[in-house]
Amino acid sequence: MILIGLSAGPSDLDQRAIIDALLKSNRGELADTIIWDIRLPRIAVSFLTGASLGLAGVLIQLSSRSTFGDPNLFGIGGGGSIFLAAITAGIVTTGQFAGFAGCVASSLVVALLLAKLIASKDLSPVKLTIMGIAVGALTVSVSTSVISHGEVFPTQVMGLIGGSFTGSNWETFRYLLPTVVICFGISAIMSRKFQPIMLGDTLSRSLGVDPIRTRYLAMGTVGILTGASVYSGGLIGFVGLVSPHITRRILSNNPLHLLIGSSMVGAVITLGSDQLSRLLFAPAELPVGMVTTILGAPMMIYLALKIK
Repeated sequence: MILIGLSAGPSDLDQRAIIDALLKSNRGELADTIIWDIRLPRIAVSFLTGASLGLAGVLIQLSSRSTFGDPNLFGIGGGGSIFLAAITAGIVTTGQFAGFAGCVASSLVVALLLAKLIASKDLSPVKLTIMGIAVGALTVSVSTSVISHGEVFPTQVMGLIGGSFTGSNWETFRYLLPTVVICFGISAIMSRKFQPIMLGDTLSRSLGVDPIRTRYLAMGTVGILTGASVYSGGLIGFVGLVSPHITRRILSNNPLHLLIGSSMVGAVITLGSDQLSRLLFAPAELPVGMVTTILGAPMMIYLALKIK
């Protein structure tokens, strides 16, 4: 997928030009600009965004015991999308880092509210999924309403609601990389606590694990990851849903294996979906979220049919 991302596109580059650009031997040439300013940042950002979504999805599924855990399906990305919509519509004026931090903070608020709701109401996975879908639909509606009040181009609207990496740059990558690394480190430290939680809150307490505290920490991490992914690529659905299920088939149900595998699977799915959205009808681009939905929606239907 990385090779496709480097070599394929509206501007055809031969292999020699790509290698020279990567080695910086043709500094200042058109190929150098295409590779280093357009294609490589997009590959790197889409890869890290997918890793964020895959990691966030498995954290939701492990902490809430919901088979349908997905950060955008549960509406957590909606908080970031509202803030990003306000920036896009010109209602809020910020620098790039402030915009990134605002998206993260907005998604974090929604994630913590959802964690509080789970702790106080002890919701079943199905009820939690229904509530999450409702919250997600509400936040998308609010985001669309905010955008409608600004003079926004349709492509910008599609980029937010449907997902797009056309605006990827190295600045976004520099924000994403430490975010994903730190959140993965926190998740790996928590991994031993997820096995008891999956057996139920009562049993986990008897084994010395505080399920509420662990759930708050997990959902807080999900909020940070989701806000970062919304800022970098918009609302991209179903990556967090399918990545853990694919990982279970490839590796195992071990929480640490799921954390590692889901991050990598999510990264590959998002990178591959971005290449498809970019190249299928080039030079026009499809929303990345449309491609991931085509992959993820059948999985959700299958999971729904398996529930007894």
